[in-house]
Amino acid sequence: QLFWEKRLQGLSASDVSEQIIKSMELPKGLQGVGPGASTESLLSAVASALHTSSAPITGQSSAAVEKNPAVWLNTAQPLCRAFVVTDDDIRKQEERVQAVRKRLEEALLAEGLAR
Repeated sequence: QLFWEKRLQGLSASDVSEQIIKSMELPKGLQGVGPGASTESLLSAVASALHTSSAPITGQSSAAVEKNPAVWLNTAQPLCRAFVVTDDDIRKQEERVQAVRKRLEEALLAEGLAR
């Protein structure tokens, strides 16, 4: 099915107390294409592509996919516009990961001291 992400629209993950878990925020350069493109469906498509293939994700390379995705669709890529990841993007992500790791380390140390 070409537009399998449509089946997942409107569904959300929830925790054990049935509170809806907030969806991830995607980078601004990552924009969906196709009928009814939404952030949630794009997130599903990207996650699926990362999970099922070791090939790089580059998005839809044809500009014509905007007009008729059923004809110009590259099924090996998620329904998003073509994008490029720059060295600056990688550096910023590395900084974010290091900051989160530092906060996690501090929280684990605080918990260990509290016991």
